[in-house]
Amino acid sequence: MAISLIAAPAIAVATAPSAGAGTPVTHAISTTTNPDVDGSGHCQNGNEAVNCNIYDGKEFVWLSGLPSKAGLASGQYFFAVLVPGGQANPNDGSPNNLSDDFDAYTNRTFTIGDDNTISYAGDHGFDSNKIRLAPYADTTNPGGVYILAVCSLAGTYPVDPSTCKYDAFKVGTSAVADAPTITKTADGAYTNTFGWQISKTADKTLVQGGGSSATFSYTVAVSHDGGTVSGVGVTGVNSVFNPNTSPVHIDEVTDVLSDGTVCDVTNGGPQDIPAGDTDFAYTCQLTGLPQGELDNTAAVAWSNQDVGSAFLPGSSADFTFPGIAFTGDRVDECASVSDSYAGSLGLVCVGDVNPTSFTYSRTVPVPVDQCLSYDNTATFTTNDTGTTGSASQTVVVCGKDYGLTMGFWQNKNGQAIITGQAKTGICPSATWLRQYAPFQDLSTTATCAQVGTYVMNVVKAANASGASMNAMLKAQMLATALDVYFSDGALGGNKIGSPLPLGGVKIDLTKVCSVLSLTSACTGALINTSAAFGGVPSLTVNQLLAYASSQSNVGGSVWYGQVKSTQELAKDTFDAINNSQALVAP
Repeated sequence: MAISLIAAPAIAVATAPSAGAGTPVTHAISTTTNPDVDGSGHCQNGNEAVNCNIYDGKEFVWLSGLPSKAGLASGQYFFAVLVPGGQANPNDGSPNNLSDDFDAYTNRTFTIGDDNTISYAGDHGFDSNKIRLAPYADTTNPGGVYILAVCSLAGTYPVDPSTCKYDAFKVGTSAVADAPTITKTADGAYTNTFGWQISKTADKTLVQGGGSSATFSYTVAVSHDGGTVSGVGVTGVNSVFNPNTSPVHIDEVTDVLSDGTVCDVTNGGPQDIPAGDTDFAYTCQLTGLPQGELDNTAAVAWSNQDVGSAFLPGSSADFTFPGIAFTGDRVDECASVSDSYAGSLGLVCVGDVNPTSFTYSRTVPVPVDQCLSYDNTATFTTNDTGTTGSASQTVVVCGKDYGLTMGFWQNKNGQAIITGQAKTGICPSATWLRQYAPFQDLSTTATCAQVGTYVMNVVKAANASGASMNAMLKAQMLATALDVYFSDGALGGNKIGSPLPLGGVKIDLTKVCSVLSLTSACTGALINTSAAFGGVPSLTVNQLLAYASSQSNVGGSVWYGQVKSTQELAKDTFDAINNSQALVAP
């Protein structure tokens, strides 16, 4: 993509208003004779009827329709004849305009068709796809040199002189050699490279429990800066016109910007230039875009010399191109955006809403007994340099634990698991349970049948009434201990079909269900029970059992200093675990 930054010229004009920005004239212009109308022999050099530079009378100068590859692009234009030197201004009323002495620019307006055919309806001569420039006033240039200007009317009038094309020609001969003249083109350019940034957010980063699946909504925001300008410069061609039939020796061709920048003219040193136009390319390097109007002046200088049989006094000539227009080349003005989960999100360009946001949703399953993390990354890639950037967002979904109630361990299914571990000898589960103080009233030599009976009796005795909640707390903790033991293949074997060993599951103590229904559904508020476990926000089930044990005497008759409210917090925690309603902590 390209953008244009134009510093509008401020040209002093006698009666015309200041020129506005216009459409630059592309391709070439030239003058020639028209032998079909005036007869031959009026061109003193060049290719008669195609491109001439020197004429024996100003009435024999015609605007040429060049071949289509070189001629003007299709559109509407006007022409004017000017005096060379200084700032050119083809608008009517300017001091150097020689055509407006006789008619307005509207009488000098013509159209170029797509086939390079000229259409003209004014009263200047028009024949053979050529327009006669006369009438126009005599030049004040001592060498009889004139400048033809052609300007586009695609925009407003008055036009910006910097958008016009210029071509020099000469009328008549003189005993003294004629001085060279100079015209020029000037095109400003720069590169604007854009930098991009990306961010990614989610409507939530953690989901605990709450069904079989969780949905996260993501927002990817992509933005760009105002761009970094570089490579600012001006290029063009300086055309030196030698109006004599013999070569002229020039000393140098120079080019300078109005801010003092000296431009590099290719092959602009001492040399002989033939009759007609000789072109010199030039370049100017700038450190940044100009702040305001920037003009460009070219000059050609020569020393005293003989030109053929005539003498040419040493002097110089210059031409100023006002108000250079700068066209910007955008680099990385677009970025494609993709996501590791959602795929391609789209293309964002300068001019779009900044920042531009993309949204999408992702649904993931809720696991049991664990938390799972889901990472995904959004990335942008710029269209020109391939620069990339990325932003990631991690979300965590945690399920509930998998536990069985104290009622399960009292019924025939739970009893069968306990008593079926061993028929004789000390029951392995007894030894494991006795590591906790509340269960050390279980015999050290208890068989598995005796363990079953012990469990039934503890559950039957569960009661929350009275001054303490020890009996109920003991029963709930015992059920949790059995869930841990019989969910672990390394302990009693996974007899309850748990997805993971329950002892290693971390429980969120800041969101514990306070009331459970007969169907194991949470019907009460979520409360913070961390005060019963040292004030920490989460612990594994093994750590909960160990901490509660540390607060009990042997057999569980004295617990938590007999503070019933603290006992209830611990009871609620184990009750939630046993009903598979405890939230797993990330």
